[in-house]
Amino acid sequence: MIAIEHGVEMVLELASKLARPDRMPVESVPLTESMHRILREDITADSDSPRFDKAIRDGFAVRFEGLADIPSELRIIAESRAGHSAAATTIVTPDTCCEIMTGAAMPAGANAVVMVEHTERLSPDRVRVLRKVHEGEGLLRQGVEMREGDRLLQSGKRILLADIGTLASVGKDRIAVSKRPRVAILATGDELVEVRENPDAGHIRNSNSYSLHAQVTEAGAEPVLLGIAKDNLADLREKIRQGLEHDIVLVSGGVSMGKYDFVEDVFAEFGVKVLFDQVAMKPGKPTVFGHRGETFVFGLPGNPVSTLVAFRMFVRPLILNLLKVDESGVVDLEAQLEVSTKRDPSRTAVVPALVRFDGRSYRIRTAPWKGSSDLAGLSRANALVVIPQGDGMIEAGEWVRFIAIE
Repeated sequence: MIAIEHGVEMVLELASKLARPDRMPVESVPLTESMHRILREDITADSDSPRFDKAIRDGFAVRFEGLADIPSELRIIAESRAGHSAAATTIVTPDTCCEIMTGAAMPAGANAVVMVEHTERLSPDRVRVLRKVHEGEGLLRQGVEMREGDRLLQSGKRILLADIGTLASVGKDRIAVSKRPRVAILATGDELVEVRENPDAGHIRNSNSYSLHAQVTEAGAEPVLLGIAKDNLADLREKIRQGLEHDIVLVSGGVSMGKYDFVEDVFAEFGVKVLFDQVAMKPGKPTVFGHRGETFVFGLPGNPVSTLVAFRMFVRPLILNLLKVDESGVVDLEAQLEVSTKRDPSRTAVVPALVRFDGRSYRIRTAPWKGSSDLAGLSRANALVVIPQGDGMIEAGEWVRFIAIE
């Protein structure tokens, strides 16, 4: 068996070895289709923002020096509203003002905005100001949010909700992003039936394909469902052959030591070079990783929780590497154990857990579950806690790593 960390290193080393400029090429997508994609260009501001000094409230643009005495009466000489500015032809003096709307350009000479609530309209062209203002109050100066040429988003960033608005604001109607790797997903086993079917006492529904589909999508790749392969060599060969036409192949089940566990045999027939086939991880010990040419191949354990853990520890890092995701700002999450937990002397445990934040730090405890086939127990958890291998107990109050699951 190899350690989890060594396994991850082997996966990423192979990814680097097989890397070439066109391995995961850049593609251009419309802004409307860019959410959650991975940027492959730096985004810079094409202009200052705001483009001009602008009001951030409705009221009157004034020279604050002219309001030494309150109340003070001013003559209204113009109106400035968003999209219809009088700013270019208006000069405010200490005894005049310009009526102004939120988002409108400030006229020359004005250096503050009095909120309309703090004024009293005396006539169409006169207003009484009831409260003093400070210089710069009620406005944003040109370029305070960003300056032309500022780098706003960096290549490698996953595009999130706020980024969509930023991209639109700088005129990016098409975005350069990483082309998504195609990931073939195959479940194996005579006991499996499709989700829509009603299984009898000897069968179970195929949950692994759908949980893997969701995980692949969340990581940023394109999942391709190949269905279920029966426990016979002919069916398994045909479906694995189809899978090897993709960037990554995920086969769940059939990788243990049972009489009908044929997956590694078929891998060998197709010339898959296996780099490891056992990991010191609980659950997920019989995880297989290798490649045929430039296709990455994983044999994942069949139990649903084992499948999820193995994906999270090995497949997801590979997908992020292929997408060229910038993870420089990612930090490991740590929490304090709330209840002492027994260690496994031979394997690191990665098990469902309940994590909470108490206002100062994260606290975590293992979740009630019945083993690596207990999907209901996993659904009650919100994290996976990593319990390092070793003798004895890891005591309450000690710090452990965890992985948030959503």
